[in-house]
Amino acid sequence: MGDRDSGSNDCLRGYQQEMLDASLRGNSIVVMPTGSGKTLVAVARIRAELERSAPTKLVWFLANSVELSRQQLGVLRTHLSAYQILSLTGQDGVDNWSRQHIWDAVLANVRVVVGTPAVLKDALTHGFVRISRLALLVFDEAHHCIKNHPMNAIMKNFYHPAKARAESVPSVLGLTASPVFNPREGGMSELESNLDASVVTPTRTLDELMRFVYPVPLKLLTHQSSNLPDYPGSSNLCWALDYAAAGYDFSTDPYIVELTQYDDERSRRDLDKVWLKRKTRCSEQLRILNRKAATLFDQLGVHSAESYVHNCIERFEAGAIRDLVLPDTTTSEQQHLLSILQALPGPPPLQDRQQELLLTPKAECLITLLAQQTLSFISEGKVIVFAKERATVVGLTQILRTSPSLAALYGVGGFVGTSTFAGRASIADLAEPRQQARDLVDFRNGTKNLMVATSVLEEGIDVRECNLVVNFDAPDTLIGYVQRRGRARMQDSKYYILALENDARINPAKWQNQEARMKQEYMNAFRERVEAESQDEEAANTRVLRVASTGAMVTFDDVKAHLSHFCSVSTLQVSNYVDTRPDYVAQVSAKGLTAVVTLPSFLHEDIRTASSAELWHSEAAAIKDAAFEAYVALHQAGLLSDNLLPLVAEPSLEENEQHADQPSLVEVAGRLSSWYSLASQLAEGCVDWHRATVTFAAGGGLDTMRLVLPSQLVREEHFSLYWNEQVSYTVTMSATHAVSLSPERIDVMRKDTNVALRTVHGPRMPADGRIDTMLLLDLPEPLAAGHIPCTEYLRYADKDSHGLGLVHVNGQQGLSYMLQRIDGTSTERGDMGTRLVVRRFPKRKDFLHEVPRGQSGSVAYTTEESFLTSECSIDQVPLKTCLMAAFLPSVMHRIDVRLLAQSLQATVLEKVDIVDTSLIIEAISSRSAGEERDYNRLEYLGDSILKYCASLQVMAQHPTWPERYLSSEKTRLVRNRMLFQAALKLGLDKYILNRPFTGARWSPLYFGEVLAAEQNGTREMSSKVLADVVEALIGAAYMDGGLEKAYLCIRTFLPDETWYIGSESFDRLTPTEAVPHHQSSLEALERLIGHHFDHPTLLIEAITHASLPFQRTGMSYERLEFLGDAVLDLIIVPKLHAHPRRLRHNGLHSMHEALVNGLFLGYCSMTHGIEEQQSNIVKDGDEYAVQHSPRTLYLHNFIRASGQLLHAKQASLEAFEQYGGLVTQALDAGVEYPWPDLLALGPQKFFSDVVESVLGAVFIDTRGDLSICKGLLERLGIMGHMRRFLKGDMETLQPKERLGVAAGSETVNETVEGRKIVRCAVMVGDREIARSPDCHSRAEAEARAALAAVEILRESREPAKRRKLNDDVAASGGAAQGELLGEHADDDEMRE
Repeated sequence: MGDRDSGSNDCLRGYQQEMLDASLRGNSIVVMPTGSGKTLVAVARIRAELERSAPTKLVWFLANSVELSRQQLGVLRTHLSAYQILSLTGQDGVDNWSRQHIWDAVLANVRVVVGTPAVLKDALTHGFVRISRLALLVFDEAHHCIKNHPMNAIMKNFYHPAKARAESVPSVLGLTASPVFNPREGGMSELESNLDASVVTPTRTLDELMRFVYPVPLKLLTHQSSNLPDYPGSSNLCWALDYAAAGYDFSTDPYIVELTQYDDERSRRDLDKVWLKRKTRCSEQLRILNRKAATLFDQLGVHSAESYVHNCIERFEAGAIRDLVLPDTTTSEQQHLLSILQALPGPPPLQDRQQELLLTPKAECLITLLAQQTLSFISEGKVIVFAKERATVVGLTQILRTSPSLAALYGVGGFVGTSTFAGRASIADLAEPRQQARDLVDFRNGTKNLMVATSVLEEGIDVRECNLVVNFDAPDTLIGYVQRRGRARMQDSKYYILALENDARINPAKWQNQEARMKQEYMNAFRERVEAESQDEEAANTRVLRVASTGAMVTFDDVKAHLSHFCSVSTLQVSNYVDTRPDYVAQVSAKGLTAVVTLPSFLHEDIRTASSAELWHSEAAAIKDAAFEAYVALHQAGLLSDNLLPLVAEPSLEENEQHADQPSLVEVAGRLSSWYSLASQLAEGCVDWHRATVTFAAGGGLDTMRLVLPSQLVREEHFSLYWNEQVSYTVTMSATHAVSLSPERIDVMRKDTNVALRTVHGPRMPADGRIDTMLLLDLPEPLAAGHIPCTEYLRYADKDSHGLGLVHVNGQQGLSYMLQRIDGTSTERGDMGTRLVVRRFPKRKDFLHEVPRGQSGSVAYTTEESFLTSECSIDQVPLKTCLMAAFLPSVMHRIDVRLLAQSLQATVLEKVDIVDTSLIIEAISSRSAGEERDYNRLEYLGDSILKYCASLQVMAQHPTWPERYLSSEKTRLVRNRMLFQAALKLGLDKYILNRPFTGARWSPLYFGEVLAAEQNGTREMSSKVLADVVEALIGAAYMDGGLEKAYLCIRTFLPDETWYIGSESFDRLTPTEAVPHHQSSLEALERLIGHHFDHPTLLIEAITHASLPFQRTGMSYERLEFLGDAVLDLIIVPKLHAHPRRLRHNGLHSMHEALVNGLFLGYCSMTHGIEEQQSNIVKDGDEYAVQHSPRTLYLHNFIRASGQLLHAKQASLEAFEQYGGLVTQALDAGVEYPWPDLLALGPQKFFSDVVESVLGAVFIDTRGDLSICKGLLERLGIMGHMRRFLKGDMETLQPKERLGVAAGSETVNETVEGRKIVRCAVMVGDREIARSPDCHSRAEAEARAALAAVEILRESREPAKRRKLNDDVAASGGAAQGELLGEHADDDEMRE
């Protein structure tokens, strides 16, 4: 429509107001000429509807193209800025919006939606939008609302049925400039019926309308016929192309060659069809290119034809390898086409001839017309030249751009639109979408003033100030004639049609009168086909799949597209080798037509085939019926949601959630206080006292300490206390045993505890004499409080310094000292007399963490000082007891953590029954808690266990689901948000340790104070920490009791999910019926695997690729590969976790990645084989003899696949010949993992897939016997490589990650050049430090450049920094990892 120029504001002209009034009275189709201001009528009608309808109602403006939608969005936002207006087209990714709450969120507070009709049709189809929610539907270019157009589908499938049910329906406003509506007579009535609206056009204000609409007279511009010979003329290039197309040798066509290799019914049928139609993808590409060359030859001249063909060939040569051209063709077909095209001769040089001397009279006529326009006429407006063919537009654009006579007058652009159907890709299409978009923008803003276009520019797209329209090719239809004429909307505009002299088809005197005849011809164009299909139409209209709960529906006409979409999104194995399209076979009988559809082999055989339910007159209807029955079966099998969409979207976002697994800070419960629980029990008088002993080893000088507390410690615990940089104690705290204590004994222990604590922690203790501490020291002798003067002490006969308490110096408040010796000599100050030589007693309360070397202040606690005895006094409490009191805050923290873990053990984890409490402590300790061990290692282990359990579960629970469905469901089960919510639901948050013990604010815990303290506090914590702790507890359960306890733990946290117990999963996964096969063909494979299959069907499935042609029974390997991937992790990760090196999280990750990545697994499948004897007959003189020779069979030799995939396999094996030895040498004897050589080897994905699928098959066949699965990995060399990596401390971190560590804080940038031969340069900071050699892939080039850069950075550093760099790089992948991979949200934790 695009007539913004008919007014700049909302003030309507009389004829516009007449149309608005008609629309307000009832549903209307406004028919007015282009440029008359239909958009402003729509704006006013929308405003009126917005003002009178409920805020929840929507106005939906339907524009027929993405470009037109953008244009109308701008208009509506300008005129209706008070309302929220949204654009929804296919380019907005609406195809992925597969959940209702997503649509609800997108449409929240929106009042107007502008978009293409298909988007609204799909939203209504799947029940995301109800027709009752719409207040007004605006149909731009409403003449399209016929037949199967999405506009008509909206009305036919939703509006009219809702109206028939007396439900609420929207008002309708149609807008069009075209007086032609439908190919059948009565088209206007049909359009009115389809839109449930009446055609209106200005009547009483017609005179006013005509003042603003300028009828453009038609002018016929004739030209002579060309005197050049007919195509291909004298052009060698055109002759050769014409010969190649006409004489195409079908016997060499790759598609035919491949079909002849298979002896089955479908291959023979397809081969007969090809020979009958004489049409293949290759032959069609040549035919299309030849036809376009002929068109350009006739329309523009020999030079344009030759140049176009030459440019097409160049573009194809450049893009074939990268699949930029002809994405639907195989590599062999592209190479076949390329060989034909490259054999064509090149175009001759222009030399000194002028290009225009080579033009046709028609092209010269156009150039003359454009050159004759006056400068004032050109400067006032713009020019559109319409051509029929896309190739003509490209060629004509180039001619006009390079014409000397036009260069100073016109800036020329081209526009042919874009195709959304991938099957239309052609080597003969030179249109560049980005350049088109730039040209259209330039044309609108005036940078360019001449646009050559196809019919795509006829309707809707707004181009103002257009005063010259030239039809280089005459319009084909009356609509085209009317729409093109409407582009010339300025006063005194010109409208030309170029025509051949004496062309009776174009008569200027009769052109306007021919509108009726052209209309009749247009109406008859599709009549025959309509009548042929009309016999099935009534029956087809009754077939609708509808879901009442959502309102979603799929019609008979739509179902084929829905079924194709389902197949295309149900697998992750998308490649050139796999055809995801349904296969339809029509069957003819005496009674009518039926059809059978077969879906791809990655779908379960129970749902793979369907037949039409009825007999039909046409093949198209029979095929639709088969597709309909298949889609119904998919829904009944649970593979479609109640919105009738595939269940393949990633886990949907919850409301108000930005990303499903994005870590965020959430408010959780404060940490549970173990002491508060004990205080409550004490207050109720229902508590038993327990005694524990604490022994100190390694440091020496301390006696065993006995503690009494009102709770049981069930297990012995070991930890370290760090006195200073040199001295530490290995502490053993025993399990407790119950003791019977009298009130008097308890009172004595409380007094002794109070005295001991005051020697060290006095300033932090209350002055009111309170002694009801929660933890009691059980000392052999009562303690005496206070201290005595040192001079008095020296009079005692026993001067054993070890029996002394702490030394205090007069005037030094808060400082205490430990006596080292008594010295009677003089000092530097000249003092005479007895002096005490002492060392300062530490003030710190935290002895659980090592003292960093060189820490400020540490010297004060090791330096000796001396004081006169007259200045000193000595505490009566022995030093050993003072040391115990100093250690007591650290010991109490360990008790607190132990009690916390025991509480978790007895509540949330009661059914899991994890015996080893230390595993629970490790699992609940975040890195920021500063405990001796944090949860990262257990979390990595638990992640792999959960992945395995979820994978096995979804496989068993959904036996008909394809791999992508399984992957999506597994992701839902294991994603962080699911685990985070499970943790909150069970109250796990209050058990998590996320703050370090520092002792900075420590003071003794008193019974009364603990009871009075607030216990309902909250704290902030990363949601990822909660999820990680769940996985860590799963890992702890696995460590404590294997998979059985891990399953118990998973069921504890995810009780609402289905979890099969024991052998039930294997009962469901084991095949019950065998697929016919030759057992002898599997014997060699079973020997290679090392296992004889009880169910050989599994083994066949494990080696069957989805590309295998005409696979009617059994499945391809995707499901087994999905399970095998999880089983591989189940074997590898626990082995790495249990290694004595205690790899930290990053080390686990890098080593794990090195052992399970697709490159390495592909390499292993290429290297492990078995030998078998083969026999050859050789002639020995006059005799023939049998000669035996060995041959090696590898796992990849057994893959069942298409010929195309087998060719790709051979290419990978050739690469193995070049790089396999280098990889083997590095893996067997190197110190660095050969990432670059593996990337250069680059085995195709199916090499690694078959390793995992066979592993999955073995796992199911043995009912989960991991020893046999490990045996397979041993045979493949994977377990042996793991042992070598661990023993030799193999550097496994990926090169780019190593470079990140080596660069430190400096910025790293990479520059990659080339396509076939790739080079990479590495910049660190602002300097280039390394460059890769020539490589065959971007990944290889980046890896080699990164490793070179790491070595250069190492050599360039000073020795000390070099040693630190080596340590950092080693730590990043080994036993003391850095933070390179950032596997946890530590920043979030620290903010807690």
